[in-house]
Amino acid sequence: MSGLSVLYGVGIRDAIASSDLSKMKAVAEQAKKAIKEQGDIHAAFIELQEAIKKLE
Repeated sequence: MSGLSVLYGVGIRDAIASSDLSKMKAVAEQAKKAIKEQGDIHAAFIELQEAIKKLE
């Protein structure tokens, strides 16, 4: 994943809880990049779940 660490809601919420503005801005930039690169990961996850169910 091109040097970008995987983002999860927990990491984003931890940045918010830190009240560290520079950390929050850095995580926000990382999230923007991840969203741009990954697109709609939620829809892809649903498709994955459906494919798994078909094979079970």
